[in-house]
Formats: sequence, structure tokens, C-alpha cells
Amino acid sequence: MTFCTKKIRLFFVLCAFVFFTKLQAQKVGSPLGGLITNIESAVTKEDNPKKKDTLELKKRLAFLKESSDKKNNILYHALLANGYSVFFDRINRKSEYYYLKSIEEAKKSNDLSLKIWTQINYSKYLYFYCQIDKLLPIVLKTMEESNQIDASEMILPAETFQFFGWIMLTVEDSSAISFLKKSMQYIQESSPESASVLNAIGNCYFKNKDFTNAMLYFDKSEAMALKIKDTIRYAKVLGDKALVYDEKGEVNTALHLLKQDIAYSQKFKNEKNEMYASILLAKILLKLNNKNEAEKILERAEEIAGTKSYYRSSLKEIIELKLLLLNGANVQKELILRRQLKQLDEYLLKTNGNAVLKRSNWLIQKKKYESETKEIRLQLEQGERIRNIGILILISTILSSGVAYTFLAKRLEAKAEKFEEYESDRLAFEEKLKNASSNMNSYAENLQSKEKQIAILEDELEEIKSSAAKHIDEEKDKLREMLSSHLMTDENWSAFKQEFIKQHSSFYNTIMENFPELKESNLKIIMLQKLNLNNYEMSNLLGVTVDAVKKSKQRLKKKLGDKYDLLFEMIDYNS
Repeated sequence: MTFCTKKIRLFFVLCAFVFFTKLQAQKVGSPLGGLITNIESAVTKEDNPKKKDTLELKKRLAFLKESSDKKNNILYHALLANGYSVFFDRINRKSEYYYLKSIEEAKKSNDLSLKIWTQINYSKYLYFYCQIDKLLPIVLKTMEESNQIDASEMILPAETFQFFGWIMLTVEDSSAISFLKKSMQYIQESSPESASVLNAIGNCYFKNKDFTNAMLYFDKSEAMALKIKDTIRYAKVLGDKALVYDEKGEVNTALHLLKQDIAYSQKFKNEKNEMYASILLAKILLKLNNKNEAEKILERAEEIAGTKSYYRSSLKEIIELKLLLLNGANVQKELILRRQLKQLDEYLLKTNGNAVLKRSNWLIQKKKYESETKEIRLQLEQGERIRNIGILILISTILSSGVAYTFLAKRLEAKAEKFEEYESDRLAFEEKLKNASSNMNSYAENLQSKEKQIAILEDELEEIKSSAAKHIDEEKDKLREMLSSHLMTDENWSAFKQEFIKQHSSFYNTIMENFPELKESNLKIIMLQKLNLNNYEMSNLLGVTVDAVKKSKQRLKKKLGDKYDLLFEMIDYNS
């Protein structure tokens, strides 16, 4: 490697080091490392809606609270907040306090993975209790932060991306599908989570009116649910497939699937899913003017909707359907229903009504625009940095080139003197070869001397190959020309063969008589072997590799078989 090349490489390395060090400084450091698995295990263990005893929960989590590691304390607050959420089954002050405390402490820890998880943990609570307005700013911020960390360093990445997908699906944003598909990379293939995500992707396509892909993913989710015997998921998929059949006008199929959905939900006491399926069934029955059955279905759905405050959005749908059923037939009942509807509208205006969803969607689009603008600005700044580095490299290259030119000029001058010496030696050697006596031993010595000079020339070629300068190409051509003049060309071989026959006519005749199958290429090897040249010397004279010489001998042995040993006995005997 030339001095110039080394300098340029060193300069590039230094520039790259400075540039990437600055970029790295802008990123957040590695978070939990080995603790991630422990945290995920603790979170999964406590993810059970049936555990409503908060005193028992505190005992189970005591080891986290008493730990000297602040990250365990953060986990304690977050899991305790979840416990109070299950206990109260509604928005409550205790959960709020511990959720916010866990987020605040996570921020202080400078651990981005923990910060993201505490925010997601709180966001799920808000989502479950329909606090969309309060939820969305936190989720958007968390999405932005998740781009600053590798998924392998996140706590429960599958749940994180899955949750992002649910939120975007709720507010009807197109990014939902990409988030849900991303979550599939971190989910066990045959699992309830996998069936759930496949179902959610199907719902995304359904909302986009892509019924073909919607049915494709519903079928996948159904197959998965049956495989792992997840009956509740199977029931939900049946209800979702009913929507597609209803859109296609296949009403009877839709009715059959919804009734199956309701039956499974009742059997396994999943009231939430029963309520959703009942509302969908009532809508189709109303279109068919089957008012009596629709009324019965809605009564049961309303009974379920009245049990939870976060079912009020569904309760609003039920009341609207009941008003359609009445159609002015009972003014007093209609008045009561409209009062209920007004109260629900006022409540939903602050939680997850249509107005909130539209406002949320607008907020997402605004955030996307801001993110794109920020990305463009960063790209421009990065382009400016790269331009400045390019100018420095150009200046350095010009200076280095000046030094390199002086160095190469001196080297070329020295090389020119060497070439004159080589050329003189070559001409003298050729003259010597032409005037060689008929003595074959002298001829063999000349060949061996020739091989040594070839080796010297090859070493010089290797040295010159390492140079990147274009000026050296001319030198390479000269050396190749000189090297080729020393090879055993057809013309040289013919002269060599005639001289060999003169000195070893008896050997030659015996060989030709006993081995008529030999070819000219075989004779070359045999004659050079007779002169005691080794494989390396033969390869240089013949202009081939050592391996090629070995293979030639192997082919000769294969051709002659048992006669091969006889051949070499004759060579040794006549030496």
C-alpha cells in the first residue's frame, strides 16, 4: 500500500469516526439489557383481570418495592396501577396516581425502553375506559419515541406495536395495518395474540372496503383460533365475517354467523362480545323489517351496556336502533329515549364519540405533518454536514496528491533504471540460449537459470500490483512481455524437443515405442522430469500453475495405469 493511500484511508477513518460519534450522541443509550426478560416476565404474570385483591397484589409485588434498583420500583408502581384498575373497573384516582408516578420515575431514569412501556401501560388503561382525547397525545409521543430505539431493546415489543395498531384502527388511520403486521414479527405463531392481530388486520381492510383481504385475514384468524382452541376469538371472527357477508348482500349467511357468535359468547360468558354481536344482528334484522326479534335482541344488549360506564358508546347505538324500531309509534317512550341519547352525547363528546374521533384523526395528521417536516429539516442539516466533510476531504486529497506525485515520480525513475537492467539481462540470456552447445546438461542448467529469473520477475510484478497509480500500467505491460519471452512457447518447445532427441535418442525412442498413446503435452512433462525439474520449475517454464502440473501428472498416471511406474523407472534408469 502506498504512503498516499495510507494517508487518505486514515483521513476517511477519522472523518467517519467524528461524524458517527456525533450521530450516536443524539441517540438514547442502551436501556435495560438483561433486565428486559425479568420485567416482561413480571408484567405477563400480573396480566390477569381476575386478580382483584389489591392487598394480595401488594404482597406479591413487595420484592419490587423493596429492591434497591429504581427500575424495579417503577415497575411496582405501574403494576399496582393496573391492579387498582382491575379492582375498580373504571377510571379511578389511585390508578391515575400510580400510572403517572411510574411515568415520571421512568423519565428520570433516562431509560427509554422503560419510559415507552410505562406510557403504553397507562395508555391501555385510558383506551380501555374510552378516554380517547386524553390518550392520543401520549400515544403519539410514545410512537415518536419508539422510533429512537431498536425493537429488540423494547419491553414487550409485540404488545407495543399491536397497541399502536389498535389506536390507529380506532381513529381510522391508514398506519394501523403496518403497526399490526410489525407486531406479528414478535408474536409466537400459534397463539391467542397471533389470532387477535390477524383479526384486527382483517378489520382494517374491512374499514378500507377491501373485502377480499378482510376475508383472507378473518379466515386466517379463524383457523388459528380453532387450532389453539380459542373459542372466544373464534366467536369474534364469526361476527366480523358476518359484516363482510352483509356488505356483499348475503344476509342469511351474515345472520347465521352472528347467531353463532352470540351463542358462543353466552356459553363462555363473554358479555362484551355478546353485546357487540347483538347490535350487529339487530341492525340486519331491522333492514329485514323483523322488528320483534330485533327488539328482543336489543333488550339484552341494553342490559349488558348498562353495566359498564365504558360501554356508553354501544349504549348510544342501542338507543338509536330502538328509536328506529319505534318510528313514532310511542311518543312517551321515544321522549325518554331521546333524553337518554342527549345525556350520552354530552358524555361521549368528552370521551370517544364521533366528534372526539374526528378531532383525534386531525391531531394524528397534524403530528404526521410535523414529523415529516422535522425529518426533512434533519436531512437538510445532515446534507450540510456531509457537504462540509466533502470539502475537507477534497482539500486533503489535493494536498495528499501533491505529496504522492513527488513520491511516485522518484519511484518511477528508479523503476526505469531497473527495467533497463532486466532488458539487458534478458537479451544476454537469449543470446546464451541460442548459442548453447548440444550438451543437454548445459541446456538443463540454462532452463533452471531461466526459472530463477522468472521468479524474480514475478516478485516484481506482485510488488507493482499493489500500486494504484495509473502510471504503473505501462511497467506491467513491459514485465509481462519480458516474462512471456521466457515461457516454453511453441517455438521454444520445438527447438528444445529437437535438442532433447539428439542427446537422449535412445530414451526418446524407447518411450515412443512403449507408450504410443502419449500426447505432446505428456511429452513436455516427461522431458522436463527427465531433466530433474521440480513441479514449481515446470510451472514457471510452461506458464501454468503448480496445481496444473500436478493434474497433468495425475492424468498421465490415469492414462498409463500400471505402465506409469514403468515409465518413471525408465526415466530414473536413463538419468
